[in-house]
Amino acid sequence: MMSLINLDRIQKHYGKGQSGVCALGGISFSIETGEMIAVVGKSGSGKSTLLNILGGLDSPTDGEYSFAGKRIDRLKPNHLAEFRRCNIGFVVQHFALIDDMTVFDNIALPLRYRKMAGKLINEKVEHLLADMEISDKKKAYPPELSSGQCQRVAIARAIINKPSVLLADEPTGALDEQTGCHIMDIIRNLNEQGMTTIIATHDRDIASSCQRIIQLSDGHIV
Repeated sequence: MMSLINLDRIQKHYGKGQSGVCALGGISFSIETGEMIAVVGKSGSGKSTLLNILGGLDSPTDGEYSFAGKRIDRLKPNHLAEFRRCNIGFVVQHFALIDDMTVFDNIALPLRYRKMAGKLINEKVEHLLADMEISDKKKAYPPELSSGQCQRVAIARAIINKPSVLLADEPTGALDEQTGCHIMDIIRNLNEQGMTTIIATHDRDIASSCQRIIQLSDGHIV
């Protein structure tokens, strides 16, 4: 059976000559539908670069990236954007919310990009607000929320389009331990519902709770 994600000798270089940096030096692995994977390594090991390539935010310098049998590394920018909209949800350490938009509008943003009807947007956002237990915050703005509430909003926005893959880059890095545990419970629940999940983390407890660990060092799998 074909893997959902297949990376073959993926390289990523920034700059040229002696001042150039090799962020990834020939990464190869596959991920099956429904897996929960941890990507671990020190700062600068290539974790975020790898997630950016998996999510279509960046393109490899060399190598092949296939998603559900389709070559992603060959896509043009407009097709990459469509790939992201249809398949990928992103969650990052510092939430990346828009401060002058309400919680409701932050979550609804991906649906408005798709020009979805207002009634359907309301239904989908209200459902996720309830799932994330932040219905009472829908008219609040991100600066008025706790860090844990901000991350719940960010997760809701990431999954509003029902992506097949959730990419989480240090999702608990800006949270206290108890709040981080609550956020990981939400992410694990999404994975149990079938969402393929890839988490870049420094936290060994989070990594050990995943089905598989990919360890990076200086852009290579070790």
